[in-house]
This record gives sequence, structure tokens and C-alpha cells, in this order.
Amino acid sequence: MPHLAPLTWALAPLIFWFLLLTISASLWWSFTPSFPSCQTSSRQSSFSSWNWK
Repeated sequence: MPHLAPLTWALAPLIFWFLLLTISASLWWSFTPSFPSCQTSSRQSSFSSWNWK
């Protein structure tokens, strides 16, 4: 189908960036086990770590 080609080319970068963000986020959480599992405390600790840098 020739009509689906522009749609796939338009969605391909979005899917690529979505996968890239999810992979980077999973790697970030796997490499930072010192953060608490709670979402609010993890956000506060991440902000404090950014302030330390």
C-alpha cells in the first residue's frame, strides 16, 4: 500500500525516540540502586543529586 509509507516514515522517529527513552530510563534505574523505590522520595533524591553536581 503506497498510502502507508508516509505514515510509517512519520511514526518511525517517534517509535525510535520512545524506545531510546525507555531503554535509557531502564538503564538509569538499574545503575542507580541507591535511590528509594518510592516515587516521591526518588524524585527528591534525584533533584538533590543534581544540586550536588
